[in-house]
Amino acid sequence: MEKLNNKLLSYYGLILVGYNGILDMPSRLGDTFYDWGDWQQPLVDDEDIFWKSKEFSLNVVFDERRTNKTLKSIVNEISNLPECLLESKYGNFQVKVKAIQKVNSYENITKLSILFNERIPQLNATLLGPVGGNGLLIDGYDFKKDFGIVIRKVKPLDYVPITKQLSTTVFNTSQILSDHRNFKVFELDCAMAYSSASELKETTDKFKKLLSLGGYRVITFENESYNCFLTEGFKVVFVGENVIKFKLLLNITANFVDSGFVASGFVN
Repeated sequence: MEKLNNKLLSYYGLILVGYNGILDMPSRLGDTFYDWGDWQQPLVDDEDIFWKSKEFSLNVVFDERRTNKTLKSIVNEISNLPECLLESKYGNFQVKVKAIQKVNSYENITKLSILFNERIPQLNATLLGPVGGNGLLIDGYDFKKDFGIVIRKVKPLDYVPITKQLSTTVFNTSQILSDHRNFKVFELDCAMAYSSASELKETTDKFKKLLSLGGYRVITFENESYNCFLTEGFKVVFVGENVIKFKLLLNITANFVDSGFVASGFVN
């Protein structure tokens, strides 16, 4: 049963409709690489990794017939809560209410969206050893066999993002930095079916824990291995019945010298 500040939602006269963003992976906070001029060094040691706060919303319906409180008093009470515990079927979260928005209303019913901020996202699941397999692997874990994640599409690796020409020179020489200075990226369109909320929580928690570890993530794809690291989080979207989808972006370690691409992320 969903609780906010140790009180059931029914105490506030609220009925749960759903969540948006509660299972999202946060993005890295602060510097994620150091630019040496002719190459970029990823910062992946434990002491270099910090995570941004996470925002997600709770969608509810207020039915004034279920409580002797008014909508205004409920909104004021929830808005003035200190940082508190939100208990849900997807886990417990230490949150602060950021905003409450009225979506629409009809007679005695008002639909609300309560926006929360989780200041310190929890990435503390316990990982067991990988089952592995012959599919797409991450640190030896098979996306399908270990996490039930189906890769619907992988963006071709020959895609190289382009940035504008930089005027900075390399090591105080006349050599101009390359205009190809973004990391190559694995872009994976992922989907996952689940049978229960507890299964979904357990699996996504373990996958996010793996992504949050220090060091590189080794992706094995088409018989080649690549050192990768995560900087951008991802949004988990509920689609259909008992299915989620998300897009995972993993930077591939590389050196950029002149306008050429020198791969340095291959693992023998």
